[in-house]
Amino acid sequence: MKPKSFGFWRRIEYNHGASGSASWERRHLATLNHPLAQAVLNRMSIELLVNFHEFWSRLRGDIERAHESVFVQTFAFEGDSVGKQLAETLLLSPASDKRVLADSFTRIVLSDRFRYSPANLLDRGLQHEARETVAMRKKLEAAGTRIRFTNAYRPTPRTLLSRNHKKLIVIDASTAYIGGINFSEHNAAWHDMMLRIDDRAAVAFLRKDFLSTWDGGDHFAHGDFPDLELFTLDGRDNRRAFQRVLNLIDGARRSVFVESPYITFPFYERLRVAADRGVNVKVVTPGQNNWSYFANYARCESARSKIDLRLSQRGMSHLKAMLIDEEVLIAGSSNFDYLSYRLYQEILGVFTDQALISDFRQRVMLPDVANSVAVDCQASAFDLRWLNWQNRLIDFAVTTLT
Repeated sequence: MKPKSFGFWRRIEYNHGASGSASWERRHLATLNHPLAQAVLNRMSIELLVNFHEFWSRLRGDIERAHESVFVQTFAFEGDSVGKQLAETLLLSPASDKRVLADSFTRIVLSDRFRYSPANLLDRGLQHEARETVAMRKKLEAAGTRIRFTNAYRPTPRTLLSRNHKKLIVIDASTAYIGGINFSEHNAAWHDMMLRIDDRAAVAFLRKDFLSTWDGGDHFAHGDFPDLELFTLDGRDNRRAFQRVLNLIDGARRSVFVESPYITFPFYERLRVAADRGVNVKVVTPGQNNWSYFANYARCESARSKIDLRLSQRGMSHLKAMLIDEEVLIAGSSNFDYLSYRLYQEILGVFTDQALISDFRQRVMLPDVANSVAVDCQASAFDLRWLNWQNRLIDFAVTTLT
């Protein structure tokens, strides 16, 4: 009996890195009445998808095979080739309930440019894209896809600053995606990642959050699943979730790897303390950042600490993830920045699945470190004092005004 069971296990073994293999195997296993088959079916399956092409190839198939519903939440949804790919796939999907949620940010910013600045109002290309975006939405709505926008801009500090930064796709009751990729050409060109989850309990948790947001409610929630914790952040009680992240940094024994384009305090403060007590702290951030302020911020933080700052040489990276002791992976929509910490609605995942972590290490961490350069940062005493004052001023203003 033992050799037979072993052979059976080898045939049904799941390969996290093989795109498309998991869903086929799980459908096949569902037809088999074997205890090992049922054990595999009951396992959490999490798939790492690096960059837009890999993500889109997987997502398109899921949308095309959807039976009941396709829910898409994104920060940006633009009428360029990438947005239209999603729109056309939604139009062809047999699912009866199709919805798109986008933050109101996408109504005023296209291609990473503010639509209503004097120069951009005269930019024919940008205005053409704006018209194409409206036409795309109307076509979707005419075909039955419902579209709503979160976080309307109003003349108060909180409504101006607080954005719904979630990237979430839920297919039927069986599959969900979380991560950092939006539906626009410029974002699709950036280095980024998504995570595909097919655990029904975790998917139900994320589906509930989507429907809550759809109905206008932002709720803090925490879900505990095998090898995964999920947090949905409401923009008001975020510090409760991020305390989990800070505690993990504080408890690091050997290493902390962080990749993010916009990391700020309070995360840098804890990373600095970890580096001072001998933990190997490595931060990878883009050398060509679309917000130059954060590149300068990273240099100043590195100059006053033992943090090993690396500047990516592969163009803009929008990827956000943290790996602690090569045992815990933290990923989702948060950039580990102050606005996420205080004001944004986000999704955060804490993953302990070792196959996923190994895949992340091989396909993200090691190549991204190899494609970066170490920086010996210098900063004057004035620059460091000014950075401290900036952080305190931002914290005081946000606390007072919101």
